[in-house]
Amino acid sequence: MADLITHSAAAVAWKAVTNGGMPAVFVAGTIMPDLLARVPSIVMGFVHVHVVQLPALLIHGWQPFHQPAGMLLVAYLMAMMVGESKRRAVFWNLTGGMGLHLGIDLLQDHHGSGYLVGFPFWTGTFEFAVMGSEATVWWAVPTAMFAGVLAHLRWRKG
Repeated sequence: MADLITHSAAAVAWKAVTNGGMPAVFVAGTIMPDLLARVPSIVMGFVHVHVVQLPALLIHGWQPFHQPAGMLLVAYLMAMMVGESKRRAVFWNLTGGMGLHLGIDLLQDHHGSGYLVGFPFWTGTFEFAVMGSEATVWWAVPTAMFAGVLAHLRWRKG
């Protein structure tokens, strides 16, 4: 949960500072990787443990949506759902939000697991590992407050 707060707060702050359009789409892009990869995995894991055993693919097969190739595919498919005049803007805002999400995640140390940033062309993992993955718990409230102040100042200016 803290991850979603820090990711979306960073997106709000970015849009407030850059005065960019489609802030809601950009923010949606920052939370989509976790919603599409982590939530189904958690639900399927629960079903696997408490209801019926499932194949590993149903539990872990969502992870490509948390990697650049999967993010680009999702952004493209989502952009195809809007009118032609807004497709490019939606695609680039979703892609930018997902890129911000990935950038923040790459700062975290996942104890050696890292991210498959080059999948499917390179299967090595990568991360900068400058802070623990639990650090978002401590950053959630200050980041959200900072983003709120920036958004308020931006909104007040018009």
